[in-house]
Amino acid sequence: MNERLLYIGAEKNNEATVAHLRKKGYQVRRTLGLRPSLRALANNQHDAVIIDLGDVSMINARRISRKAGRRPEKPFTFLLTSHRSQLLDGFFYDDKLTRPFTQRKLENLLRRYLDERRQYVVRLGPLTLDKRTQVVRSPRGMVRLTRKQFQLLDYFFLHVNELVTRRDLMMAVWETDYLGDTRTLDVHMRWLRQQIEADPSDPEYLVTERGSGYRLCIPEEPEIGHEPLVLNR
Repeated sequence: MNERLLYIGAEKNNEATVAHLRKKGYQVRRTLGLRPSLRALANNQHDAVIIDLGDVSMINARRISRKAGRRPEKPFTFLLTSHRSQLLDGFFYDDKLTRPFTQRKLENLLRRYLDERRQYVVRLGPLTLDKRTQVVRSPRGMVRLTRKQFQLLDYFFLHVNELVTRRDLMMAVWETDYLGDTRTLDVHMRWLRQQIEADPSDPEYLVTERGSGYRLCIPEEPEIGHEPLVLNR
């Protein structure tokens, strides 16, 4: 298994839970406090982060969850709380557990999310796109896309081999059908080609249909469920 967890909580309160997770094969690092937790997030790649709100102030827990949500590897983040109706505005998290809960229930929650992690990864011929980390692997190598580049490529993945009009892209990515000035689209398409094409000036995959739009030309069908793509920091 060897999946890496960061458990943020007091040792005396969570010793049995941490021991149980280690027994199940997880690599568990435990921290407490804002600075040690932020350092752990910055220096290590984790598959999941567990924050015990009983041991961390709400302000610090919110900062930690936001830091986790912005990490390149996008670890799943879970909150442990004692109050079912606790307000969690401003937190970045995937799920929460309200006490009392069994160690098995926590483990099952982790397992469900981690097993689904591969479902974010789509392979389409020579291209593989991780929708959680926004990383693409192509014959040029592996790179993290900007938000707009990711949205464009994700849309093309959903419409592979179909004609995609400029209006389609403006609606999908910029939420407008105004075509009076599409220079922004042109620039982002050029940048996207620079990320995935061997020769961006003569694209092999992302081709222009003159006067109509673009087409992602890859004959294979998309395959969902591959290993996550994570870049080193």
